[in-house]
Amino acid sequence: MIISHKIAALTATLTTALSLLAAPAMAFSVGPTNNTEILKNNLLGANTAGLSNFSVSIMGDSAAFGTFTKDPFGLTSGVVLSTGKVADIPGQNRYDNDKIGSDLSTDFGPEGEEGDLTQLTLSFFANSTVEKLFFQYVFASEEFPEFGGSKKYNDNFELLLNGTNLAKLRDGKTVTINNLVPDPKKRSKDHPDYINNPSLTGIAANIVKLDGFTKVLGFEGLLKQNQTNVLSIRIKDVGDGKLDSAVFIKGGSVGTVQPEPVPEPMTVGGLMAGGAMLAAGRKLRNRRGGSN
Repeated sequence: MIISHKIAALTATLTTALSLLAAPAMAFSVGPTNNTEILKNNLLGANTAGLSNFSVSIMGDSAAFGTFTKDPFGLTSGVVLSTGKVADIPGQNRYDNDKIGSDLSTDFGPEGEEGDLTQLTLSFFANSTVEKLFFQYVFASEEFPEFGGSKKYNDNFELLLNGTNLAKLRDGKTVTINNLVPDPKKRSKDHPDYINNPSLTGIAANIVKLDGFTKVLGFEGLLKQNQTNVLSIRIKDVGDGKLDSAVFIKGGSVGTVQPEPVPEPMTVGGLMAGGAMLAAGRKLRNRRGGSN
């Protein structure tokens, strides 16, 4: 009985992995919108008891905000912010080296100047019955991996709750390109929360143009009770306005209840290993069935 449960769980994981590798099945789509009511409704779910008086404001180019569905990260749907045009994000990743070319490099401001700030601010009142705010997200960038370790080009990403940045990796480090890829020449030093997505061969290279992204990360922050709280989702080009970065917020996950973990995408190697385990489990079941 235990073996059958494990096989069923493994089958579900393999099915998820296969869906990531099958671009036509994903139908990943992004719909640009700067309508604050639509963005607010996509962020908030059913678990907002104790919170009230929600309002959303945005800063940045109108093309830098949108909603998404059927993403390759496991979020399902939600809100996306970018330093470029969100409509350009879905599609085949053809380039992963800026010297050759770039799939995502929109500069909204004067060329060569630092800029392209995109920010969504959610304000709300928290009563005395709630303690924390939660949600799930993925950070991604066209700057991966070649600008890892760069002091000049390192797009800024923050999740500010009442002014404190709580965008954290699982080991407590802040979510930055340099922390995820410290040295592009020594890939063994890549952070375990980082997933590389090289052109044409990446696990989601036929689905999303971004060259790398994090695993699904969880946000958790203490609220000020009986006060208005402010959450700012902020992403900004640093050094220049080129090579876009983006953040994807899981739809309906912003609330006072910690969301269930999202299954991690599997590499091709992991998929093959999982297939071997599944085959071995079937053999074991067949043998036991034959001996009865």
